[in-house]
Amino acid sequence: MRRWNAGGSNVRLGLVIVGVVLLVIGAVLLFVPVVPQASQTVSSSSDTPFYLGQVSGFSLTGTIPVSVSWSAPISVSIAAGACTSSCSNPNASSSSVSDLTFQSGTSGSFTLNQPNSGYIIMGVVSSSGGTTNATFTITTALSTIGTVLLPAGIVILIVGVVVKKKGAAAAPAPTPMESAAPPMEGAAPGSETPPPSA
Repeated sequence: MRRWNAGGSNVRLGLVIVGVVLLVIGAVLLFVPVVPQASQTVSSSSDTPFYLGQVSGFSLTGTIPVSVSWSAPISVSIAAGACTSSCSNPNASSSSVSDLTFQSGTSGSFTLNQPNSGYIIMGVVSSSGGTTNATFTITTALSTIGTVLLPAGIVILIVGVVVKKKGAAAAPAPTPMESAAPPMEGAAPGSETPPPSA
């Protein structure tokens, strides 16, 4: 019985540890941009001086975090945003654009939250009116994997905690040896009192 209880405790502890690990990893992958993507270079003299892209995946929160850092050889103005539909759609309303960001200088960084199946857009304009390029370095979160691991970790953690509480609440049944009455004082173990003689 004691061996079984020890094994059960180890299983419960293992479930709690696995649940916590999955919970932490899932949260990191869901909310923290950790995967570098290909850099995008945009020319201010291009007919379309912007980068329009889409981060693949699905997020439990409805948006995928995208971290962007940029640099340019001369001072430029940067505009960026995230859209629920194609940002280049002429029928898109201003309400479909979020995380509007405006920066200027020769470098900077910002974070966009692309909606599921949405897009991100980043454009550049030369502050001096000449032609220049800006390079955008993009890092994204593994939201799809995080969406799977986070709920799985929560479920496993709950199972481990509930099983642990139930195991602690249930008192073990006494064994026959434990429930047997102690021998009389002075009597040898296993001895019995003989019946009275006639």
